[in-house]
Amino acid sequence: MASRELTGRQRMLAAYSCRQGDHVAVCPDLSNMVPVRLSGRPFDQMYLDGLPHEGYTSASVAGAYVEAVKYFGFDGMYIYGSLPEIVPEEKPRWNEEVRRHPDGGKTTQSSLQTRHGVLSRATRYFPDEPPWDTEKPVKDLQRDWPRLRSLMGEPETWKWQNDFSNRNAIGERGVYAFILPLPQDWWFAQRDGGYNNLFFDYVDNGPYMQEVMEFYSAYGVAKARAGLAARPDEIWLGGSASSLSVSSLEYFRLFDLPFIKAVSALCKQAGVVSHVHVCGKSARAAELMAEESDVNVIEPLEGSPGGDVDIAAFKRRYGHRVCIKGNLNTYDFMLHATPSQVEAESKRLIDECAGGGGFVLSTGDQCGRDTPDANIFKLVEVAQTYGCYR
Repeated sequence: MASRELTGRQRMLAAYSCRQGDHVAVCPDLSNMVPVRLSGRPFDQMYLDGLPHEGYTSASVAGAYVEAVKYFGFDGMYIYGSLPEIVPEEKPRWNEEVRRHPDGGKTTQSSLQTRHGVLSRATRYFPDEPPWDTEKPVKDLQRDWPRLRSLMGEPETWKWQNDFSNRNAIGERGVYAFILPLPQDWWFAQRDGGYNNLFFDYVDNGPYMQEVMEFYSAYGVAKARAGLAARPDEIWLGGSASSLSVSSLEYFRLFDLPFIKAVSALCKQAGVVSHVHVCGKSARAAELMAEESDVNVIEPLEGSPGGDVDIAAFKRRYGHRVCIKGNLNTYDFMLHATPSQVEAESKRLIDECAGGGGFVLSTGDQCGRDTPDANIFKLVEVAQTYGCYR
């Protein structure tokens, strides 16, 4: 057994480097729903808190996550930080209007004027669940992409501040991640009409979409360089829309893999962890990343029925060089299992995946709002007791 107790951050970094800590690192994906529920405040108030924030969600949600880490006692992964972009004075700003919705909650409607025309977007905020985008900026590909590109600027204008203002938000309770979306995930956030229009773009406008994705990849690599200079614990590449449950291996190879290879190589050179999230069916994508990139951590490696990964086999094949994080099912098992069932499944994963280190006991993609606290507590307890390294 290790001679001293590690902090959450130290334990996660040990696992990320394929080493053993004092016990198995444990980091369930709580992201936002469980923390906001624990806060006791309506979801729309938490997301529309009026406070400045630099990451993908509000300062209140980020703070609720830290409180959830303390409450459950797990090893945190703070994905709510970013670097504010240094925006030229002449760059247009979003004009946002917040309205109350007649069915409860609120809506936001935003617009801005670019030199090529107007962009608009809208989001519905609910009292009891996370928000949904109801209108995204790109409605017509050929018309709206030049508008979005002009908003993003050109390489000579891409600048970010030097430091993370909330770098100490998680402290030693966990790792601080600088988050970047994979190209398909970024395009999904911009493209109105859901996955249908996303893939119609790929098929009907292949060369044009290649240019779009190459532009974003250049932007993302520039942002990764700025992030690495500020020294996060890891760069976390998010790719839910890159899942092979919705996309294909062909498009993953074409759009996402080159970006992953470029960013993970930069991370390796800088001595910073690179970490990729692709949920759902991801077996072939995970294999490609393990074989062809410098990625350090892959998650959540979901199994059947939502995914297609045999996590134990993946550990045997790639565990010598890649940390694996996963993979208790969230949308059924963690919601409906008993604590004793969570204990049994957690022990099975530890038996199959923790040997030699390089394993973070976790869940699949985000635990639902109504996940019983007792199940999360049991997951953490098993890692801290049964998962001790000797």
